[in-house]
Amino acid sequence: MSESDSMALRRRAMDFLARREHSRHELAGKLRQRFPEENPELIDSVLEKLAAENLQSDRRFAEEYLRMRMRRGFGWLYIRAQLQSRGVADSIVSDLARPDEEWLNLADDLVASRLCDQENFSPGSRNHQRIFRFLQGRGFPAEIAQKSLRNRYRVL
Repeated sequence: MSESDSMALRRRAMDFLARREHSRHELAGKLRQRFPEENPELIDSVLEKLAAENLQSDRRFAEEYLRMRMRRGFGWLYIRAQLQSRGVADSIVSDLARPDEEWLNLADDLVASRLCDQENFSPGSRNHQRIFRFLQGRGFPAEIAQKSLRNRYRVL
């Protein structure tokens, strides 16, 4: 555990963080892959120092990830699963939960963009089922998907 090893790890971690936010879990995995011969305790020590200096933050990563995925039209179930797979603590993930109205507005926008005023859209139709599956695949709960589709019937 030389000082130069620690500096090399820190420099590489800072390079990763300069490109985008990373969860501690992601960053540890990248460092272990890049430095397979390095002692895991040294990697953990470097990551603890970065977190103490607020250069790496799971909360900041999770907030940015949530914003990015919402802009791309993903629902809460998908985003939550992705954050958990990236090692973000459940307490941080649950703090990020948004009200149902926000998710419903996002789903409404997706439905409107997918349908583009198609005329063959009624409950139980093929388009209805296709859009419902699309919303569920994007991580929207069934009740949000149903409400969004009902809102679309009122518009057409």
